[in-house]
Amino acid sequence: MARELFRAVFCQELGMDEAQLDDVFTPFSFHLALVNDGVPIAAGRFYLRSVGKAELSRICVLPEYRRQGIGDGLIKVLDFKAAMAGLDESYAEVPEEYERIFSRIGFAPEGEWAEKNGRRVRVMKKETNDGTKGHCAHQ
Repeated sequence: MARELFRAVFCQELGMDEAQLDDVFTPFSFHLALVNDGVPIAAGRFYLRSVGKAELSRICVLPEYRRQGIGDGLIKVLDFKAAMAGLDESYAEVPEEYERIFSRIGFAPEGEWAEKNGRRVRVMKKETNDGTKGHCAHQ
């Protein structure tokens, strides 16, 4: 299910080569797909970046479901799941146009802007949230 969404958003919409969907992290990732009336509408994953650190990636929402808070909720749930897995920090490589969303959830810039696949991105991070702090999945 998540792979279908990754293909629709990253390959068909953004022009990513489908071969890039299979990376070394795929078998070791926690994938999450959100389904509405049996239709997958959003997905993302996290994997172990290093000891105690999660990397959130491949976060996507189908175009017709954007701007409804679904992406925010997806990021919060992935962060919550990382906390439940015992990880202390969540990181994400964030495209410039999504920095505001990640900031609103509690992520802070970690480094300078860089060019990647024709887009400006920067690493952002936050302390993971097990439900006892602000910006959690249940809020």
